[in-house]
Amino acid sequence: MTAARIPITVKVENLPDLEGELLRFAAPLTVAEMVKHMPIEGFLARWENAIYIITNIQRGVEKSTPKLSAGDIFYWSPEKVVGIALNEHVARAQTLKVGRMISDYSLLEKARVGSRMRFVLKA
Repeated sequence: MTAARIPITVKVENLPDLEGELLRFAAPLTVAEMVKHMPIEGFLARWENAIYIITNIQRGVEKSTPKLSAGDIFYWSPEKVVGIALNEHVARAQTLKVGRMISDYSLLEKARVGSRMRFVLKA
């Protein structure tokens, strides 16, 4: 993995596929671990400002971020969560920004809790 930006596709059941990218410079070790585990898949859950899935990726805090912007892809290490911020908000402690959405992430507002969500390397 040498590219600074790694293109991915985010697939959510009953929604069109969306494009995003992982940013290696944001958290290089965590992004490398995520790429190793691709495709990352789980059942969608929702916080007030984000949607997420629980994964089996186990990483510590690398470069935590104090806030997330709408469309940011993040990893939250205490619960092994990978998610997408739907609104700008103060991030929970130990949250890492690992990428961003390129497509219109507002479509994710329509995602239903319990739907299958998948992060896939773009071919």
